[in-house]
Amino acid sequence: MCLEVLNMTVYEVLTIAVIVAVGTGATIAIYLGLLNWIGGVFVVRCANCRHLTLASKRQPQRSCPHCRHPVLMHPVHAIHHPRQFADVRVRSDHLKY
Repeated sequence: MCLEVLNMTVYEVLTIAVIVAVGTGATIAIYLGLLNWIGGVFVVRCANCRHLTLASKRQPQRSCPHCRHPVLMHPVHAIHHPRQFADVRVRSDHLKY
């Protein structure tokens, strides 16, 4: 009996955590979209690695967090490629901005 109650409590807590995470992510996305709409923040591509990044101007950034901190942004790639962990560029990207 006690184990069933504990198990149910864990599911309830995890459900609430997922709801809060999705709600927070959606709210942040809405505010970023509104800022982009009024010209406060633009989603642009990095000139160096072609990743999407945020900028205050509608011009490509010289570098982005992916360029400056590749191991923090792509830890799985860094683990599997210990000698080439800084090479995380987007290849064959034909999108235009």
